[in-house]
Amino acid sequence: LSCRGKDSQGEEVIKPYTPTTLDSDVGSFELVIKMYPQGRMSHHFREMRVGESLAVKGPKGRFRYQPGQVRAFGMLAGGSGITPMFQVARAILENPKDQTKVHLIYANVTHDDILLKEELEGLASRYPDSFKIYYVLNQPPEVWNGGVGFVSKEMIQTHLPAPAADIQILRCGPPPMNKAMAAHLEAIGYTPEMQFQF
Repeated sequence: LSCRGKDSQGEEVIKPYTPTTLDSDVGSFELVIKMYPQGRMSHHFREMRVGESLAVKGPKGRFRYQPGQVRAFGMLAGGSGITPMFQVARAILENPKDQTKVHLIYANVTHDDILLKEELEGLASRYPDSFKIYYVLNQPPEVWNGGVGFVSKEMIQTHLPAPAADIQILRCGPPPMNKAMAAHLEAIGYTPEMQFQF
């Protein structure tokens, strides 16, 4: 969805967000919004009060999911890039007829930056055979059993399904991460048809 608002200078700003709710959640939708101190749209959301309206346009997007379209998805998410992954994972996991497996690598700077952590853990505990998460932190806490640094080629090979005609890798993160992941995936042998970037 595209949301329209005004930044701190009164200039119009339009920014896309992926709802975390599903098409089957009728009557309302939820957005996860990361507030940045200098963020133009963040300013608009900070100024909003309960009961006010927001200009929204959509839905839009190039990704259409059909149950069973692949055997497994590998997901590479960075920061707020988790939102489309969460929506797709929910659509798969909450459909009892869908046997698709989901493998997620989710990268952030610190532990506090992990968005939707409770919801992701809930999916992992409810669907342990279908949903696996591997967290990667640039600045991990002292006690940490996930990945450290940036997502590496080795992490992808260990935690995502290997290249095959019936798997697809979904990517969503900041531009430098997307670029690095594209290079890793190509080096491992994932073809362009096996990849989709939100």
